[in-house]
Amino acid sequence: MKISLKWLQDFVDVSEFLKKPDELGELLTRAGLEVEETINRAKDYEAVVVGLILEKDKHPDADKLSLCRVTTGEGVVHQIVCGAQNHKTNDRVIVALPGAVLPGNFVIKKAKVRGVESGGMLCSYKELGLANESDGIAILNPAAPIGQPFAEYGGYDDVIFELKVTPNRADCLSHYGLAREIACILGRELKPLESRLSLSDSSTKKQISLEVKNSELCPRYAGRFVSGVTVKESPEWLKKRLEGVGLNPINNIVDVTNYVMMEFGQPLHAFDAKLIEGRKIVVAAAGVSEKFKTLDGTELNLQGSELMIRDSQRPIAMAGVVGGQNSGVNAETTDIFIEAAYFLPMSVRKTSRTHGIETDSAYRFSRGVDPQGVVRAMDRAADLIVQLAGGSAYGDHHDYYPNPVKKTAIEISVKMVSDRLGYEAEEQKFVGFMRRLGCEVSGGSGKYSVLPPTFRFDLEQDMDLVEEYARLHGYENIPESLPVFLASPAFHDKTFMLNMKLGQTLRGQGYSQAFNYSFVSGHGQRKFLGGVEGLKAAGLAVSEEGIKVMNPLNEEMDIMRCSLAMGLFKNLTMNFNYGNHQGRLYEVGPCFYKVESDYKETNRTGIMAWGHLSQLWSKTAEHPLVFEVKAAVEVLLRSLNISSFNWVSPQSRSEAPAFLHSGQFAHLLVEGKKVGYLGTLHPVLLEEHKVRVPVAFAELDLDQLYKGQPRSYRFESLSKFPAVERDFAFVMKKSTKVGELIKEIRKIGTGILTKADIFDVYEGDKLEKGQKSVAIRLTFQDKNATLQDQQVVDVSQKIVESLKKQFGVALR
Repeated sequence: MKISLKWLQDFVDVSEFLKKPDELGELLTRAGLEVEETINRAKDYEAVVVGLILEKDKHPDADKLSLCRVTTGEGVVHQIVCGAQNHKTNDRVIVALPGAVLPGNFVIKKAKVRGVESGGMLCSYKELGLANESDGIAILNPAAPIGQPFAEYGGYDDVIFELKVTPNRADCLSHYGLAREIACILGRELKPLESRLSLSDSSTKKQISLEVKNSELCPRYAGRFVSGVTVKESPEWLKKRLEGVGLNPINNIVDVTNYVMMEFGQPLHAFDAKLIEGRKIVVAAAGVSEKFKTLDGTELNLQGSELMIRDSQRPIAMAGVVGGQNSGVNAETTDIFIEAAYFLPMSVRKTSRTHGIETDSAYRFSRGVDPQGVVRAMDRAADLIVQLAGGSAYGDHHDYYPNPVKKTAIEISVKMVSDRLGYEAEEQKFVGFMRRLGCEVSGGSGKYSVLPPTFRFDLEQDMDLVEEYARLHGYENIPESLPVFLASPAFHDKTFMLNMKLGQTLRGQGYSQAFNYSFVSGHGQRKFLGGVEGLKAAGLAVSEEGIKVMNPLNEEMDIMRCSLAMGLFKNLTMNFNYGNHQGRLYEVGPCFYKVESDYKETNRTGIMAWGHLSQLWSKTAEHPLVFEVKAAVEVLLRSLNISSFNWVSPQSRSEAPAFLHSGQFAHLLVEGKKVGYLGTLHPVLLEEHKVRVPVAFAELDLDQLYKGQPRSYRFESLSKFPAVERDFAFVMKKSTKVGELIKEIRKIGTGILTKADIFDVYEGDKLEKGQKSVAIRLTFQDKNATLQDQQVVDVSQKIVESLKKQFGVALR
């Protein structure tokens, strides 16, 4: 909201801030009314003054240019070259002197024009940004003071604040409301509002009758009749004030209603009285599917919930939001009916949002206006209209207010204010703040009863008054102190922290987190899983019967999931159908099962990968995708400091879940217990869903993995002695499990063998059919001494002999 400092000056003395507005802006911001921008309009016209043309001659070297001698007062004369021809000697003009910066960042400086020095510029209103078109330079009134700054002469020496007013401070959405706030902050007098309205003996009620059918949404409605007005252009002072706060002048009647709204925060509306059918105003709800055309010609289809202002036949305004085209003031209007009301904020807000209409009126009504200020604003508008448009304001006005809004007194003690703020509140200052806020204060000796004014909707309880004291006294006065902890903070939930660690680890492996509902389709889950025997065989807790939801949202969410696999597969198919042919996802969430009559919940993670990321750069993949998921699981296990784990193939292919390839499947054993499974999705399933890339999936029981977590790490000092590496290539049957070889190697090499890593697997025409070659790098190191060659040779021979004997391998 824009606020003019010169307008504020009408109600409170802020004259010293016109030259230092930032100080006032800082005061308001500290008091909770943030000043987002300060626009000092006088700075836009620095070095622009009123001048007098002493002499006008022709330019010696240009027929279309004139050479003027111009004074700006105090005996200072400037030689200025001008291209316009509408001026003459003794004209008062606007002079931009060297150093001035005109709109468009046009800098005025001394220059030579066709060989003649020019020390400034004679300006048009267009060049000053005050008009769209211009026939020449601006010629001022002969009485314009020579040398006066143009900003001061033209009324552009104002400072505009752009305020960010919080929804609870609707009382500050006007100049008078903000002046009241400033008077309270600075301890200054708030100038009283004086009404000079002179009323005729004629009756408003005889001209326009009133019926309020919905007093719940319209607690107060007032109106006054004004006859004999002349609709015309507003005077300059009024137009400049409205333009200064961002409103466009329309005509004197409409401009007055807008002026009073910006002055008091009370939206008003002026009806053309002759267009009110039946000479009657009715406040009632709209009819369902009733049509209404707004002032700008937009036709609305009403829903029936909107509160409308009607005449005897039709709606003529949308209460608190916008007026109707069928009753608006126009050039032929001579009689008007001024409406001022208090509409329930909820009603106006709902209507405004329903139809997408944002107006200054709706903005204020939806936040709340002062019900006690309705008649005051109406009479202020009537007074200004009579002054600017002529006519006569009728007496005996309408004021429907059957149930006056009343505030409840708040009981509070100064001690309580001190206790809440953490410093000693001053009793005298507290009482002063409350009274300057407009509250009625009674009591004494530290205990008071405070009755807030009706315009402060936000003051409802003692804590609100504590906040007001802190705000007005200054938040910076609240002492900084660390709170005393009487008890130690609660520890983070272990499962939550472990889930965070799991997520961080998997994201580091390139996986993104998926979130799915725990409700799934019972039919879809049964079809996808093909039975729960495979999950049970992998050590996961499941029940034969699914847990049904008593009141499902729909058929697709009628059962609690027993596995994360189906949800992640749906994520995969959706991504694939949208063109994402490579992806990595993981999910952490609960699965559900039943033990007799008890319902159980277990925490699991699912890890899914589809498409080879390496194919983004090369056409062929060098490894089965399932190994990528296996690697991610092993990184996860190591992050949990779990080292005793291995992968085992099931005894029977029937132990694999139906949605996985039975030949590319394994169980995960951690410290001898099955905690999940890993495998490639079945090609039939992929073909059915038209997924034409390989997919691998793993599901782990986190409750089992988290047992004994967090596990402490055991650190060992680094060996000071060098390591020795030996590479071996073993030829074996394809069916030989390399993991068993590694296990045997580590067993024999205990003492000096520190690492056994596979670095190559070869299957090709250089080997016999059914065989493969596996290259393993062994690292030897002694912690206590430098290894001797013979030690390495002896251990290496033992390893080779043992592998030949147990697995039938041969050195390549």
